Amino acid sequence: MSLTESVRSGSAQTPDDASGALSTDELLELLDAAYTRSILEAIRTEPKPARAIADTCGASRPTVYRRLNRLQEAGLVDTDLACDTDGHHRTVFEAAFESLTIGFTDAGLSVTATGSDAGLEPATEDREPPSARSH
Repeated sequence: MSLTESVRSGSAQTPDDASGALSTDELLELLDAAYTRSILEAIRTEPKPARAIADTCGASRPTVYRRLNRLQEAGLVDTDLACDTDGHHRTVFEAAFESLTIGFTDAGLSVTATGSDAGLEPATEDREPPSARSH
């Protein structure tokens, strides 16, 4: 697909829009769901329409759309409107981050997205670190 124009229409979360934020557990479950990582890998380097993502991942389009919607809610995927040279418009999906980091802090487990468009607010689970738990 030849992209001649791109219009940003993503819904990255901001600190004022925490209602859609996922907990660390929810985010880790999403990343562990079937096809999620292969979808993210497919859009890591360039935006793609859902049909191309489904073909790349070997998943059904409904499954791909469900994962993409959830990833967009989490701030990990943005959408653009791409125009082909023939004038057709398509929604394309792209990763909104360059890397994800899972860390262990004094406050518990955290997941952080980094990159120029990272819309994911750092999520920290309120759990005791392993060293503080009694055996």
